[in-house]
Amino acid sequence: MNTTSHTPVPLILHGHFYQPPRENPLVNIIPQQHSAKPYSDWNEKVYDDCYRANAFSRYLDGYGHIRDIVNNYAYISYNFGPTLLQWIEKYHIGTYRRILEADALSLERLGHGNAMAQAYNHTILPLAHERDARTQIMWGIADFVHRFHRQPEGMWLPETAINPMVVDLLAEQGITFVILSPWQCAQVEDEKGTWHSVKGNEVPFDRAYLISGERGNTVSAFFYHPELASSISFGHMLRDADAMYQALRDITKKHHPNLLHTATDGEIYGHHEPFGDMALAALIRKVRDDSTFSLTNYATYLAQNPAQQQAILHAGEEQKGTSWSCSHGVSRWYKDCGCHTGGEDEWNQKWRTPLRDAFTQLGDTVDTLFDTHISELFSQTVNPDELLHDYVRVLTKSETLQQFISRWEEKSGVTISDHRKFAELLEGQRYKHYMFTSCGWFFSDLGGIEPRQNLHYAVRTCDLYQPHTDNQMLDSIMSILRQAKSNRRHEGSGATIAKSYVQMISGEAEAGAYFLMNQRFARPEDYQNTYGKFRLTAYSAPEEDHAIIELIDTSIEKRSVLDVQVETMPGNGYIATMTITDTDRDLSISGKFSTADIPVRMLDEVYTWIDHSLSRISDEELKRIATDIRHYSLLVKNSRSAPSETLYIENMGTCLRALRSIFSTPDTLPWEHKRESISFLLAFIRRKGRQHEIGIVQDIFTQEIARVAVLIHARGFTYERASYLLEVLNVAREQDIHPTITQAQEALYPYVKGEHRQDYTTPLTTQVLDALQVALNFSID
Repeated sequence: MNTTSHTPVPLILHGHFYQPPRENPLVNIIPQQHSAKPYSDWNEKVYDDCYRANAFSRYLDGYGHIRDIVNNYAYISYNFGPTLLQWIEKYHIGTYRRILEADALSLERLGHGNAMAQAYNHTILPLAHERDARTQIMWGIADFVHRFHRQPEGMWLPETAINPMVVDLLAEQGITFVILSPWQCAQVEDEKGTWHSVKGNEVPFDRAYLISGERGNTVSAFFYHPELASSISFGHMLRDADAMYQALRDITKKHHPNLLHTATDGEIYGHHEPFGDMALAALIRKVRDDSTFSLTNYATYLAQNPAQQQAILHAGEEQKGTSWSCSHGVSRWYKDCGCHTGGEDEWNQKWRTPLRDAFTQLGDTVDTLFDTHISELFSQTVNPDELLHDYVRVLTKSETLQQFISRWEEKSGVTISDHRKFAELLEGQRYKHYMFTSCGWFFSDLGGIEPRQNLHYAVRTCDLYQPHTDNQMLDSIMSILRQAKSNRRHEGSGATIAKSYVQMISGEAEAGAYFLMNQRFARPEDYQNTYGKFRLTAYSAPEEDHAIIELIDTSIEKRSVLDVQVETMPGNGYIATMTITDTDRDLSISGKFSTADIPVRMLDEVYTWIDHSLSRISDEELKRIATDIRHYSLLVKNSRSAPSETLYIENMGTCLRALRSIFSTPDTLPWEHKRESISFLLAFIRRKGRQHEIGIVQDIFTQEIARVAVLIHARGFTYERASYLLEVLNVAREQDIHPTITQAQEALYPYVKGEHRQDYTTPLTTQVLDALQVALNFSID
C-alpha cells in the first residue's frame, strides 16, 4: 500500500464501450428499431447519449455556460468493440477521430495509450473452440492496429470471460494484461509467497497479478474495485461529481492504495446514467486541479509496476471459466443458470442450451467445409487458418476483396478458379462468428432483438455455404432450434424465427427497389449508387414502367441483373415484378416487391427525396410567397372573421416548403432579402403553428446550423461562415425557435478557446467570434 501521502495515487477509470453488430446481413444496413424511438436504431440512440457525448463532453460554469469541451477518452482507459467502431467510423467520422486522437494524446502524455483491444465481435471465448477463440483475438488485435496504428498491450475480454485456454491464447498473441472482476479470483499470493483464499471484496485492487494458462503462459490481471464499480453502475454516483470525488478520496484514505481503479460498461457515462459523461468530465477536471490522484492507464502502471505475485481464478461451473456478469461462471451463455435481465417472473431461459447446441453444430459443419474447399481452391498450398486470420484486412477495409484475392493468389502462386466461391466461404465464416455474439444469450427471451439477430446471422451463414455442399445446411439444425422455445408463445421457437428470415425479401430485391425509387422519385442531386453493401453499376428504363438494374454485392462480388416491371395499383401503391438473374451462375428467380415491403428506414429516405423535390422553389417565388404570407398574417390578425381551415393548412404547408427551400436552393439571393423572407415565414408559423410544425422548423434550422458547423470544421473559420451562422441563430431565436446547437459548439470551440488564431485576426472576425461565443452559450471567462 502507498505510504507517502504527498505522492498522487494513480487513478484508472475503464469504460467498456460496445454494441453488438445489428446490421441486416442481406444488405448490411441496420433496420429501423422501433424500441429506440425517437432514434432510428439503438446504435444511434446510445451513440448520441454516450459515444459522441464523451468525445465532446461539456464542463459548465456555475451559470450553466460552457467552460470546456472535454474529450473524456483522453483521460480514461477504454476499449471499443471493433464492429461498433466500424459503424462509428462510417456514420460519425468526427467522433471516430476524437476516439483515435484520445489514444494518441494519452500515448504522448503517459508513454502508453489509453485504448485497449477487444475480442472481435464479443464472443464468450471460454465457450468457443480454441480455433475460433484464437481468430476472435487475432481479428481484435488486427482491427486495433488498423485504427490506432500501434500494437495493443491489453485486451478487453467479452464479459471478462476467461479460462486457462484464453490465457494461453492471449499470451501467444502478445497481450500483456486483462481486466477482471475480483469475484473471478479464488486465491492470491502475498509478498512472502503465501497463498490466501479470497472473496471478491478481499482481492487487492492496487496491483497486478500474474495468471497462468494450461500451457504455462502468463498474462497480468487487474482486479477492479468492486464497490466503486457498483456505485458507478447502479448507485447513481455519476449524478454528483463532487460526491464521486469524495468517494475516491475516502477509499484512498481508508486503504492507502498504490493504485485505485475500476471498470464498468462505458454506456453508464451518458446512456444508462443521463449526463454521466458530464459528471466524468467534471471529475477529470477535479483530479487535474488537485494533487491527490493522477489519471493514468493500465499499460503505463504495469510498465512501472510489473506483476510480482500470482493469482488463481475460479474454475466456474463445469470448469468452463468465469465472467463478471454470471455468478455461476459462464453458464449464462449456454444454459438456464438463473441469471437473466428483464422478463416476467415465470419465464425461463431453457432456450439457451439448444440455441448454443444448434450454432455449435452449424459452426463445426462450416469449419469442415471451409477447410476442404479452401484446400481445393489453393491446391493444398495454403493454411486455411492463416487465410481466415488475414481476412480481417477485408473486414477493416484495409483492402478490397479483389486486392485480398490478388495478394493471396500471388502469395500462393495459385490462380483461384472461382473468386465468388472463395468470397462466400470467407464471408460465411464472418457470419459464423457473428452468430456467437454474446448478447444473443444475455437477456431474458429468445424473441428479443439480440437472439433474433444471431439467428439471422446463422441463416445467412447457411445461405453462403449451401452452394458448396449437398447437405441442407439449415434443415440440419432445425430439429435442435425447435427445442429453443420463446417464453412468449406467439414468438414460437428458434426454428420459427429462423424460417421468418428465410422468407425475407432478398438483399438484391431490396437494393433493386431502392435504386428504382431513387431514379424515379429523386432529383439528380439526390441520386445514389450505393445501398449498404450493394453498388449500382447500370440503370436503364426502356419504358416508363420498365427498368433494367445491374448491381453488385461487394461483399462476395456477386453480380445481378434485375428486370423490373412496375405496376401502379390505385389505393395500394406500387407492385414491382422482378426477375433477378445471378449472372455468375446463370440462375434466375422471380418475385414481387410491393409498397408494403419497403423497409421503414428506406421509406424515410424516399420521403426525404420527395420533400427535397417539392421544396425546390426559385428565389423570386420565395420572395413572393413570403410577402403573401405576411399580407395573410396581417389580414388574419386584424380581421373579425377567421380564415377557412383549408386555407390555413395550405398556407402552413407552403410556409414549411418555402422555409426548407431557402436553405437548400443555390445561394443567389442576398442574405438580407432571405432574412426578411425567413422572418415573415417564421412569424406566421410561430403564431399559428402547432407543436408538430414548430418541431419541423426546429429540425430545419438544426440541419442548417449543423451544415455550417461541418463546413467550419472542414474548411476553417471565416468571417462569412461565422456571420452567416450567427444570423441563422439570431433569426430563429427572434421567433422563439430553439434549434440544436451541439455541432456548432463543437466546431467553434477550438476558436473560442484560442486555437487557430491566424483564422480570425481582423476586427470583424474577432467581433463575430465574440458574438458567437455568447450565442453558443460559452462562458465569457
